[in-house]
Amino acid sequence: MRRFAIIPGIIFLLGTILTGCGGGSKPVNNAVTTVTVTPTSLSLNDGDVVQLTATAQNSAGTAVTATFTFNSSNPNLVTVSSSGLVCGGVWDTNFIVCNGKNGAGTPVSGTTTLTVTASGVTSSPVTVAVHPKVSSVVVDPVAGCTSRTLTQQFTGHACSAQVLPHDSSGPCAPNASEVTSQIGAFSWGTVDPTVATIDTNGLLTAVNPGFTGVFATVSGVNSAADPFRTCMPIEIRLHVTGDPPGTLTTSATMTQNQTLTLESDMTDEKGFVTNSVATISTSNFPIVASFSGTTLTAASFGGAGLFSGCTPPTCGNGFPQPFPVYSNLFSVTVPGTSPAPIVWATSSFTPPTGTFATLVPIDTSKNPPTAGTAINLPGTPNSLVFAANGTNAYLGTTGGLVSLNPTSNTVTTLDPNITGKVLAVSANGTKIIVSNAAKDPQGNVIQPVGPSQRLWVVDTSSSTSQTFVKAGAVAASINNDGFRDYITTNDGTGNIYVFSPAGSLQTINIPGNSSSVAGLSSGPYAYIANSAGLEVVATCNNVQQPTANNPPTHSSTIQLVQPVANADQIVAVDSSGIDVETVTVNSILSTNPPLPFVLSPANCAPPVSYSNQFLDFGIGPFTASQLLVGTNGARVAVLPVGIPNVLSAAPGATPAVATIPLAGGGTQALSGGMTPDGNTVWVGVAGTNTVDKINLNSGTDDVQVTTSFKKFDGSAAPPDIVAVQPK
Repeated sequence: MRRFAIIPGIIFLLGTILTGCGGGSKPVNNAVTTVTVTPTSLSLNDGDVVQLTATAQNSAGTAVTATFTFNSSNPNLVTVSSSGLVCGGVWDTNFIVCNGKNGAGTPVSGTTTLTVTASGVTSSPVTVAVHPKVSSVVVDPVAGCTSRTLTQQFTGHACSAQVLPHDSSGPCAPNASEVTSQIGAFSWGTVDPTVATIDTNGLLTAVNPGFTGVFATVSGVNSAADPFRTCMPIEIRLHVTGDPPGTLTTSATMTQNQTLTLESDMTDEKGFVTNSVATISTSNFPIVASFSGTTLTAASFGGAGLFSGCTPPTCGNGFPQPFPVYSNLFSVTVPGTSPAPIVWATSSFTPPTGTFATLVPIDTSKNPPTAGTAINLPGTPNSLVFAANGTNAYLGTTGGLVSLNPTSNTVTTLDPNITGKVLAVSANGTKIIVSNAAKDPQGNVIQPVGPSQRLWVVDTSSSTSQTFVKAGAVAASINNDGFRDYITTNDGTGNIYVFSPAGSLQTINIPGNSSSVAGLSSGPYAYIANSAGLEVVATCNNVQQPTANNPPTHSSTIQLVQPVANADQIVAVDSSGIDVETVTVNSILSTNPPLPFVLSPANCAPPVSYSNQFLDFGIGPFTASQLLVGTNGARVAVLPVGIPNVLSAAPGATPAVATIPLAGGGTQALSGGMTPDGNTVWVGVAGTNTVDKINLNSGTDDVQVTTSFKKFDGSAAPPDIVAVQPK
């Protein structure tokens, strides 16, 4: 029995009076034509009280003033007050006490209907079920997963501890009895509607791969969320739209401004195939090939790779350990010569007192190329990295993290407290990874005190940054979908940091020091230059691969690694040359039982095989300071320490290697960048303090641009930070 303090009354709705323009008034249409009631059904524990709301409309659908009368077809089961309060039982005369027991003291139960009348117009009936108090709700579990777009019927059970004796078996046992037949309809819902939706009858539709919970509600009691899974893809195929099955086009040689329409097909854990599925597809070098919706556009010359992914939070949501699934790489080649770029140069040496460190643009389209107006920096720089889309760049400086707008030739300090080296920038330019444990171009650790070393992840799209107290970080690779980024250390701990927006910063361990890291262009693996050799980590589960499965390198002295943008290839600087590792990513089905099977972090890594081409530069062992790889894989350049040459390689060509001498007495190529077509490298040169154009086709140092950077003592400083703006 429940008591409510209420004020008896009648619900009124105000009518609308329309005033005409001519000073008179139009007749008010107060005739009731429709009466609407909410909610349209009720399930009440005996003695419960719920408010009904009634509205009246005229023939124009406008609310009008009305007096409502509430009627119950079984007033021994359900009664309604004059204000629309529904009692699961019988109201007292003052509508204060709702009595849910009959004359024998037994809780009332059964089903009846209510109607509401106004001005002779009656509403549609409202079904009301009255039942013993529901103490719990149970949903029958569904085994396995359900393929995308398919349906699954769920069944709920209402349990009451009030009904004795309790069930000895069944979903409500042992502490309650089932009263499902008495309660009317359940309300259904899912925890994550992006994974699955469910209708009022418990019929669920699988929407996107992932994990969610299904729950039922009645009489204010919710069930526990019953686990449900929309099947994960085990294979995603990115190809040209309209390809016949079994003959998929996964690469294209395009002319500038040409477009293609691509689509993704998906095979899930049960073998169910969905064509033209909506996935996130992205380009790793958008200045060459951009991707919007399903349209691929060849923007400039060079190479680019695209892949589709099932990546949380848009796909694969809800797993305790979320993991991505990637498609094949779609390879794009746009033959031609890149436009003459703007080359940006600066120096890591502290300038004289009273002067600024500066950044200088060099317009290489001019004849001869000349240094433009210097831009003052807020501090001495240590790094400059362009986004692959060419629209912006970032500098690490003693005055903080700085962004460069190459269109307006302006710099902006994003955060004065981020004073490390820029390790990596995402292809779209919105994510930056910075560390003060890295070395500046002169070989000095920016922050040598381990406990003070920091790692920063900056997201300009949300204007946020995260700071981590992490030591030893020296290199980073940002995966193209942004799901997992890998940061290597060389402080002897063997720590590899893994950053993901889907979780906190994680640490995995690969014994030894790691100097460089690169992600395979199709996404499933990261390759780490480690003191023990070239190590491999699966990006779906962060598991280091067995040594027997590592790429077959010429030696274990791997210094630097970089990917080829438009191919599943990894280029590694070896002891005396380069290893060009071609990676064949095979279907996950080739090492798993026949379908169906459950995809999980334990078995998500696709099998791969390798073939290696080793190219020896013929100069003996050397130390590399930088590795530059053409976006189309046609050219590779290495900047060796203490040697007056640029080392060039053309995998698959004859001759395959070249040693290009620096002009004018240059002693070492310090830092540089490559044009997207892979034909040209621009480097800052010690000894001459020039920025030189290295023609990889002819094997010559063609152009030297003089710079005027100064050290603290006023002597000439070399341009040891040089980057090429992609065009």
